[in-house]
Amino acid sequence: MSELNKILLWHAGQYPTMQPQDAVKLIYQNEFGCEHLIGDPAGMLEYLKREIAENAQRKVERRWDEIGSGLVRLHLAGLKEQDAEAIFDAMRQTAAQHLGSEDSFQLKLKEMRRLCQEDKLPFDEQTLDAWLANYPGGPVHHSAVFRSQHHPAYRVVLRSLAAAMSDQNF
Repeated sequence: MSELNKILLWHAGQYPTMQPQDAVKLIYQNEFGCEHLIGDPAGMLEYLKREIAENAQRKVERRWDEIGSGLVRLHLAGLKEQDAEAIFDAMRQTAAQHLGSEDSFQLKLKEMRRLCQEDKLPFDEQTLDAWLANYPGGPVHHSAVFRSQHHPAYRVVLRSLAAAMSDQNF
């Protein structure tokens, strides 16, 4: 079983309301990391600080979720505003070191389709096809149902950087 299949199945188990949109977001992040978020450094840092403040009182079971390709979704819940600069620095390093390709992304979407065909994801192939027919390409937000059920607040960074931050009592 491929790393991506293991990642998709783990996420489906952890997040049973995952929709095609959420799985495509996961695959996009697995392939391309966080490079699409680095365009406006000052604005992104301020947004990150606000999001950390909004999630400071929330509890999180894990510090991060593995998404494959050496990347994790680093949860913002329970962090402090002063952590924002370290996270943003990790995002910049991740964007510089992790480059993806459209061909690889398309192959990963096919892997997801096979899991749908085997009834291993919380949505079927017809639901996936219907969503993909309107997929604009590129990064997408989580589905409304995923947001309402799981309240995602995280940043994609290299696992090694997340581990180093955790070692510093992050």
